[in-house]
Amino acid sequence: MPVLYLVEQGATLSREGERLFVRKGGETLLSVPAFQVEGVWVFGNVQLTTPAISLLLAHGVETCFFTMEGRLKGRLAPIVSRNVPLRLRQFERYQDEGFRRRLAAPIVAGKLENARRLIMRYARTYPGPKWERWTIALEQRIGLARGLPDLRTLRGIEGSGSAIYFEAFREMVRGELSFEGRSRRPPRDPVNALLSLGYALLTGELIGKIAASGLDPYLGFYHEVRHGRPALALDLAEEFRHAYIDRFVLSLVNRRSFGPEDFEQREEDRAVLLRPDALRRYLAAYEAFMGRPVGGGPQTARGRLDEQVRRLARAIWSGGEYEPFSMEI
Repeated sequence: MPVLYLVEQGATLSREGERLFVRKGGETLLSVPAFQVEGVWVFGNVQLTTPAISLLLAHGVETCFFTMEGRLKGRLAPIVSRNVPLRLRQFERYQDEGFRRRLAAPIVAGKLENARRLIMRYARTYPGPKWERWTIALEQRIGLARGLPDLRTLRGIEGSGSAIYFEAFREMVRGELSFEGRSRRPPRDPVNALLSLGYALLTGELIGKIAASGLDPYLGFYHEVRHGRPALALDLAEEFRHAYIDRFVLSLVNRRSFGPEDFEQREEDRAVLLRPDALRRYLAAYEAFMGRPVGGGPQTARGRLDEQVRRLARAIWSGGEYEPFSMEI
């Protein structure tokens, strides 16, 4: 059980010895040894007792708090890495405009390359001439990104490439759930709800992994630094959005794992959200996806996140080239 997901509203996470218990109304819903848990993700109104928090911190387990729609509200984390020299180097690199471009350009190129590869994977199953237009357009933008343009130009390239990709993604959605285009804050349809939740879970994982490495997850090189914005985690998430989350969501939608009845619309802002039972199924599927081997080897999808954080840390420390994540075709 790498991640313990707490979604039962009104439940309490408590401690007895070295075990964690999830209870509600006097009923024990789950009991698990603390050493088996790598993370605790809390959705909505779930309580944590002080002894449970102490046990989680003693075992180095990070706790993330999400709204019911998946927006990360905050983290309860053990003492951060003592790798102060790496964080100092990160701040030095941030002041170097040339290094920022050398790091940001591969991130964007890697993101668009993974978008292109996802389209190519899909085209193998559903061949046709329409896919070539999108893959060629993405190839052009990948080449522009690899030319190390300034950050403003690079963001324009990424925005253009994302628009092209989501045109193709709309054609890849074949289930009964409609998708007219990317919408967020809030998501306006079920497919966007699945995407936004997945992106939030991915970013939450990366924040913890980056902090554990000794880097500051809020000081990024591609995304602008803003108050409360985990810019470095968002930088790294770009490489995995299409390769992991979009691929995962497509499998759910096209296999009809979710239907219109699994969603509800919030009155105040018309946001489309998963119903509680559907959220549990989504999280179980997400955990299975992140725990399975990728690339033909024993390393799991979650393990590739760890590897990419290490690559990032090495590039920041050395000032050398950064190799982005590439999904298999």
